[in-house]
Amino acid sequence: MRLGKIMLVGSKIPPPLIDLLLDSGSWVTRIPSGKSAVSHAQREMFDAAVIVSTGEEMDTAETIFNLSDINSAMQFILVSDRTRASESDIPKDSLERVVPNTKVMTVQELRSYLHSKQKEVSR
Repeated sequence: MRLGKIMLVGSKIPPPLIDLLLDSGSWVTRIPSGKSAVSHAQREMFDAAVIVSTGEEMDTAETIFNLSDINSAMQFILVSDRTRASESDIPKDSLERVVPNTKVMTVQELRSYLHSKQKEVSR
């Protein structure tokens, strides 16, 4: 599946994640922080935001709420290391219930998700 034009948010993005998104046929714009993501979204349209981290100026929930206000059709994917979920400052799972078009997944889960969507499209 192609997510289309993606903003990839985070200061330290694992190279396998970048490769995964590019291999899916998506156009990826790397953005270092949540504040920068909001600024970019005000100037150009994105189909999805893949969020690894948001920096110190804006937390993940605030970033997603602001981006959703700018573009309610945008899809949000939070890439989470579930082994460190207890260290998170917000309950990321609850964002899936509160904000439409939001999924929380690991890089491996994202790989499986994109693969399953690609199979659906090819049928």
